Amino acid sequence: MYEPEQDAQGSVWAREREERLAGALAAQAAFGERQGEEADELRAEVRLSAAPSRLIQTVASRTGLRPSQVLAQLAERIVVGEDGTVSVPPFTPSW
Repeated sequence: MYEPEQDAQGSVWAREREERLAGALAAQAAFGERQGEEADELRAEVRLSAAPSRLIQTVASRTGLRPSQVLAQLAERIVVGEDGTVSVPPFTPSW
């Protein structure tokens, strides 16, 4: 008669299989969470004329940020007035 507690190698394999399964389930849960977060993200390609582009480049070089990071920080601070006007209060871009 087979007794699992007497099968040292089988017990090791079973434990390893359970650990792999737990790792796979954790990875799947993390992937699902990332997908949910990405669903709320907006990815855009922005083309600016020369003057605004130079301003963004200058700010980026002075702060050590990438231009896309400067634009993202600008977007996070957008304020829409009751009359529909759009503005960004003064701020200092940071990491």
